[in-house]
Amino acid sequence: MSRQGLLIFEEKSVEGQPLDLRVAGLSLLDRSIRTMARAGLERLAVILPAAADLRLTRLTQKLDLTIEFLTWESASSLALPADSEVLVLLGDHVHHHSSLTQFVENGLEGADLVVQTSAAPQQEGPFIRTTFGSGTTFAEITEASGAVNTGAFLCSANLFAQRDIAAGQTNFHTFLQEIAAKKNSVERVSSSPLWRRVWDRRSVRSAKKMLFGQVTKPTSGFVSRHLNARISIPISKLLVETGMSPHVVTVLFVMTTGLTSAYLISFADHYPTLLLAGFLWQMAAVLDRCDGEIARVKLCESKFGAWFDTVTDNFAYICAYIGLLFGMRRLYPETMFYWYLGLSAIAAFVLTLIILYIYARRSGSGSLQHYLRDLNRDLPDSEKSWVQTLMQRYGVIGKRDFFSFVVFLTTIVNRMQISYWFIVVISYLAVGGVLLSQRKMLKKATRISAQRNVPAEDRR
Repeated sequence: MSRQGLLIFEEKSVEGQPLDLRVAGLSLLDRSIRTMARAGLERLAVILPAAADLRLTRLTQKLDLTIEFLTWESASSLALPADSEVLVLLGDHVHHHSSLTQFVENGLEGADLVVQTSAAPQQEGPFIRTTFGSGTTFAEITEASGAVNTGAFLCSANLFAQRDIAAGQTNFHTFLQEIAAKKNSVERVSSSPLWRRVWDRRSVRSAKKMLFGQVTKPTSGFVSRHLNARISIPISKLLVETGMSPHVVTVLFVMTTGLTSAYLISFADHYPTLLLAGFLWQMAAVLDRCDGEIARVKLCESKFGAWFDTVTDNFAYICAYIGLLFGMRRLYPETMFYWYLGLSAIAAFVLTLIILYIYARRSGSGSLQHYLRDLNRDLPDSEKSWVQTLMQRYGVIGKRDFFSFVVFLTTIVNRMQISYWFIVVISYLAVGGVLLSQRKMLKKATRISAQRNVPAEDRR
């Protein structure tokens, strides 16, 4: 895998493609550096126009990445390690890190230059059409046709050994074309169009839309993907421009909404208050997506952030269950059965959380959802126990998006009792499934942790 990177902002960027354009809350410079770091690079050289603003955000400065800044005047002094693979990225292109990661992992495979191409993305041109044959050519076009260049290249460092890279300051494609004409080993790799070329406000909006189109996690539930996302993504698009960190979004929006709902639901005998509680609880589930969406788009996800989100979510759950219990007490003041059964369900929920937290801590994950995922990973259906099959098939109903929607619907029809019984049953089923599987899973977590601490060369 290549660990070297070269980020290039052509000289015309000062006027035609300003470096201070911001895409989803980050400047082009910040975003490109974070994207290349996410692709697995450890060293990066950045070539900028002399008048460029070099200010970076604090998080970008703290990346585990060695960065060297050069102007085009000093670019001839660029020294790349011999025989290394170099990921070259044009700074006016915004990429989703997943396509670059795959590009880097594929490597040169014997070629001197690999050009990443794709079908044209959903935006207006200009694009750079790349053609291969007797020679590699790059030509600017305004309408999408054929394979277009994504602004990403994988090069042998030797390509620049006998060439003054400063020749590419006004048009790096022309510079590469001249080099490629002298090389026979030029390849191309097709990729999904998870990139955008940025030069004005309209193209910025297109890049932002592309990035937010990739924020939904594979582990998200059905309600989260098909309902909550339709509300959360437009909200996240607004919040990302405010400069708020995902942690601030969690505290200001998710926690406050959830805790307010937990308080209001205790007044279950007053329909307008109950209805507002259900609406706020559903909105808390919607807003719970926003902090993660912003973190993924700004490439600032962290293990601390995952833990912070998990802890605050579960604190809100417990408060909501307590509020629901007091609500049932108001509805049935003469019946203590609901009170004691609810308390035992809360205890079961807390016990489930304790086991899930132990697993997450041992396995190094910040998400409790990984327990269910890892329970069935790499295991044929024929070898799964009935507990694993049950949890795999019906685990979705225990996710926040599903039960929050159930609570919302039951408050609309003024039947909070349904929510009560739903949560009681789910709590007992969850603790039963976790207790029956926890011995195997905790051993698995210990194995995962041990493998993570073994150097890669010793695992081969």
